[in-house]
Amino acid sequence: MARKALLRHAADVLMTADLLALMAYMLTEQVVHEWLGLAALVLFILHHVLNGGWIRGLGRGRWTAPRVLQAAVVLLLLVSMLAQMASGIAMSRYALPFLSIPLPISTARLIHLSCAYWSFLLISLHIGLHWSVFWGMGRKKLRRGQPLPPLGVGLLRLLAVLLAGYGLLCFFRLGIPSYLFVQTEFAFFDYNKAPLLSVAELIAVMSLWILAGYLLQKLALSAAKKKRGR
Repeated sequence: MARKALLRHAADVLMTADLLALMAYMLTEQVVHEWLGLAALVLFILHHVLNGGWIRGLGRGRWTAPRVLQAAVVLLLLVSMLAQMASGIAMSRYALPFLSIPLPISTARLIHLSCAYWSFLLISLHIGLHWSVFWGMGRKKLRRGQPLPPLGVGLLRLLAVLLAGYGLLCFFRLGIPSYLFVQTEFAFFDYNKAPLLSVAELIAVMSLWILAGYLLQKLALSAAKKKRGR
């Protein structure tokens, strides 16, 4: 694997792990949360630097349904992440207290809470849109490019459905829709819950939206094929 590709994948894995740690706010102190947020900012910038070729190519080629879908998710994610980071800086007490953003704390809290969950959802969708690439890489490494037997495919699909189903349950049980649509000012956490269970619930919710992104990409590819066949 080329050095740049390896660095790109490593940065993506670190950013995903950092995102989960940020969402598991109940498991960290405020100071740790702020430094994790600063790390997310650095990884976010690095991600765009390493994927500069995709950004420069936006003005070239045909805009097919999969390309429109991917660009829309990236644009929404960019807006959400920038708003989340700006509001986080406005509330910072440890990592960046010397930066002053003229934003009332109450407003910054609302923006930060809502955008944190939107970013979580959109990053999961973004991963799902590229899941076929990850699947191909895994098959190349583990099975030397050979397809899985039907039983293996069936078991993986069942696992994906079960995990996504649990993710849907957690999505509503954790009150995520109320955070997305600014229906509450504060996040409510169960501090008596086992840490591993809290992380497992977040992974399940992420899996739900990864599956949604994967299926949306399949639909977009199907629509593009039909359009070419006309």
